Amino acid sequence: MELADVQALHSWENASEDWWMGASVLPVSVEAMTQFATGNHDLYRDRQWRWMLDTCDSPGSPWRTVGALDLYDFEPRQLRAGVAVHIDVSERRAGHAQTGLALLRDHASSHLGLRQLYAEVPAHHVASLGLFERAGYRTTGRREQWIRTPQGGWSDVVTLQLFLDGDDREIGET
Repeated sequence: MELADVQALHSWENASEDWWMGASVLPVSVEAMTQFATGNHDLYRDRQWRWMLDTCDSPGSPWRTVGALDLYDFEPRQLRAGVAVHIDVSERRAGHAQTGLALLRDHASSHLGLRQLYAEVPAHHVASLGLFERAGYRTTGRREQWIRTPQGGWSDVVTLQLFLDGDDREIGET
């Protein structure tokens, strides 16, 4: 993250229509986003990391931020972490999320030595479920009535996992 990312982060984090999926209940100030973007982050201390996803239309054209990828709930002992993706509304369905997940998978495997990544997706988010499935994740569980919707109802959450070593069996299982 860089100081140039503050405006996009501020806009995304303050999109109250998306708060129901996470823990946010209050807006975030530009100052707080600036401190976050310029802060001293450490994956092993913070147990989370955010990458900004940038693209350009052609060689020589300016780069623009189209989204963010979060690695969260990082567990170095268990060699796993959660993954979240946010793509700006104007940039969706252009392959940015798929590319970002592939880059994150490679980094998690090659540089962090992780064994697995997982995602937790509201069951009715068909596009997000499809995104993770196309990226190689497979459904391994479902939590019933896990998150409250803006309408006051409840939504199940689907857990998807990607095993980076290609072996999703338990030790000793044949």
